[in-house]
Amino acid sequence: MENHHIPIKKGLQKDVLFRGLKAKYIIYCLYLGLAAILLGLVLSTFVPMLYALAMIIITIAVVFLILLFYSRTYGANGFVKKMADAAKPDRIKISNPFENLLLWKNR
Repeated sequence: MENHHIPIKKGLQKDVLFRGLKAKYIIYCLYLGLAAILLGLVLSTFVPMLYALAMIIITIAVVFLILLFYSRTYGANGFVKKMADAAKPDRIKISNPFENLLLWKNR
């Protein structure tokens, strides 16, 4: 029996990119862009339509630029790791002193 080799295309292991955004940032951009559009629609009932449209465009541009910064700075999964590190506590509070443990008492 012969060994069959399947050629792997070179672009297979590369990150998913869309206009400079990597992987999960694309989904974040879609969600936040949709939220900005909905906010603009609600806002258009109170202010003129052109002002609301300008606010939508500015908000989407700012969100895109912030996500582009995080995408280039932290990579595809780095932002999620950064958020997980930020969620860790700085210190651990011990409610019971060590003297009350059985190991520390004199026998």
